[in-house]
Amino acid sequence: MNEDLQVLDGGMTFEVDRSHVGWLTFDQPGPLNVLSSTVLRSLDSLLAQLESRIANGQIHALIIRSAKPGSFIAGADVREFVALESAAEAREASAEGQRIFRRLERLRVETVAVIDGTCLGGATELILHCTHRMATDRSSTRIGLPEVRLGIIPGFGGTVRLPAVVGLKEAMGMILSGKPISARRAKRIGLVDRILPLHRAERELDEFIELVLSKRVPERVVRRSLAERLLEGTSIGRWILFSAAKKRALAETGGMYPAPLRAIAVLRAARGAHVDEAYRLEAEAVGDLLVSPESQSLVRVFLLSQQAKRALPADVMATAAEIRKAAVIGAGVMGGAIAQLIASHDVPVVLKDIDQGALDSGLRHAAGLLKKAASAGVYSEEEAGLKLALISGTLEYEALEDVDLVIEAVVERLAVKQQVMREVEAVVPDGAVLSTNTSSLSVAGIGGALDRPERFIGLHFFNPVHKMPLVEVIRWEDTRPAALATGLQFVLDMNKTPVVVADQPGFLVNRLLSPYLNEAGRLLSEGADVERVDGVLRSFGMPMGPLRLLDEIGFDVANHAGRELGAAFGARLEPAPLLSRLMEDGRLGKKNGRGFYLYRDGKMTGVDPDIGAAARTDAPAGSAPPDEDILARCLYLMVNEAAWSLADRVVDSADMVDLAMIMGTGFPPFRGGLLRWADGEGLARIRDRLVGFQALGTRFTPAPLLIELADQNRVFTNSP
Repeated sequence: MNEDLQVLDGGMTFEVDRSHVGWLTFDQPGPLNVLSSTVLRSLDSLLAQLESRIANGQIHALIIRSAKPGSFIAGADVREFVALESAAEAREASAEGQRIFRRLERLRVETVAVIDGTCLGGATELILHCTHRMATDRSSTRIGLPEVRLGIIPGFGGTVRLPAVVGLKEAMGMILSGKPISARRAKRIGLVDRILPLHRAERELDEFIELVLSKRVPERVVRRSLAERLLEGTSIGRWILFSAAKKRALAETGGMYPAPLRAIAVLRAARGAHVDEAYRLEAEAVGDLLVSPESQSLVRVFLLSQQAKRALPADVMATAAEIRKAAVIGAGVMGGAIAQLIASHDVPVVLKDIDQGALDSGLRHAAGLLKKAASAGVYSEEEAGLKLALISGTLEYEALEDVDLVIEAVVERLAVKQQVMREVEAVVPDGAVLSTNTSSLSVAGIGGALDRPERFIGLHFFNPVHKMPLVEVIRWEDTRPAALATGLQFVLDMNKTPVVVADQPGFLVNRLLSPYLNEAGRLLSEGADVERVDGVLRSFGMPMGPLRLLDEIGFDVANHAGRELGAAFGARLEPAPLLSRLMEDGRLGKKNGRGFYLYRDGKMTGVDPDIGAAARTDAPAGSAPPDEDILARCLYLMVNEAAWSLADRVVDSADMVDLAMIMGTGFPPFRGGLLRWADGEGLARIRDRLVGFQALGTRFTPAPLLIELADQNRVFTNSP
């Protein structure tokens, strides 16, 4: 490079080398680059300079890159979304971003985006306006347009440029799913021109630049199948594409999320329209969607997930130890799944059990999860094989002599867990952090049996581990901050969302789920049928009804947890007698094919026609509560228990209750979380309905905090 170096606002630099190639480098303070309004203004100013310098022959090509290994640009600054107060402001912001990126596209030199690592949202729209795109083969290189997950659509030209580059079918798939794709898949569909092997990325980039300067870059050729050409190239084919996409979006969202349907409408209306009109349609849609209640809720959830990463002060997080090797004790379904998660993030892991058959089963489960991920295109077959090789099975504790973290996942019996952790403590290094995946037992009760309890924490994963984003990180009085920081950083490194909770019975999620599930059982005993109870809650937006969820959890597991919580909190969380009766009838849920529903080969086949007779007591015909009461009884009891939990300081804020319930139970994100939804319902209304239900039992007694907030016309949540 020469001395023509400019330091630009927003953490960017620009310089020109001896070959008259301009290098725009993003390197903002902190771990990520983002496209803030400051960055966009700075980019706009630079483009104005480049137009003049290109016209004078001073610059022959432009390279856009990041100085952060493994991270290109993470997208737009989501915090700025909250500041937009009207649809008009949002439309204007979208149109401004479009104008700047189109200015980049119109530069009279070829532009090359070099993508290494995360490239999301506005970053993907930026590279789509470049002439060429190159991506490294780093496993973390992912390119995507996740805007639909924030309740909006791509707003800087993504709906216009992506179909032009990869075709309508692939573009709709990326936009509607919001899921990023690997460099390999991006190359296959034509989103990137070349993949750069990391070990020779600079050399291959230099060679490509030589081709650019000499005008010898081969024309991009993407082979489309006959079916794809017919679907995208004919009016009837496009009608089929759009109709199928709309049907699929409605099935997946229940019509509760407007963004996917609006994206389809924009793509359809833009087809064949003038390019200026296509950009206008996109900006108009962004403006309408960004101020919608659904988007506001989804943006809030995203910001809460970012907040959860900062649960501990920076100086405490700086004491977190690096996890170079981990161990999982107990090779059941959870143990095998946790081992797979760790290996999938390229950390060697030992899976330990006392029984060879159980160990083999756990290893097979981990291998099966990796195989499914490879089939879904998350990894190549080779990558999946390399990750599986990181998991080693053992029956001996000696294999734990060099681990940095141990996660215990054995049977939920206090004496067993205490014994296992004492045996683990005797062989692991002094600096290792020990943890338990218990879902119902006291972390202090387990850790108190150790000689060095200060390095013991709880890491409660949710099933299925590879899908559920939440991990409850459990603190207790003897835990030293460095151990808690290590656990929190480990969860972040596994791409999970941590919520720090106190060591109290049920922690947070299971404690709040308990009254919800119990009440569903009581409603069934009162004459409501399975389809109706589950249907009411699914219509509200829950991913599955409470009775179907009980089948997934397993009646034995749910009954055990219910007894523990009933013993801790009394009549308020006393389990409904229904599960015990159904277990006496030989039902365990999905695990043995008989619960509220029937299952064959793990697939649900429908409601068991005999369940009504087994569940009901002496409920007279027509006595089932109305739908409104079914919804209120299940959800208001969860809200009430959340109020008790906040008073008990299980978590620090109502915001973390909302995040945990969304990430741990699937509470509908578009409603913003359990307590944000409760605020919208009206806390006085919830208090009064609970009082009205008290004839059914003392479990409906409103929590003191709920009464206080309702009386003072206050709310649980305050964040935007």
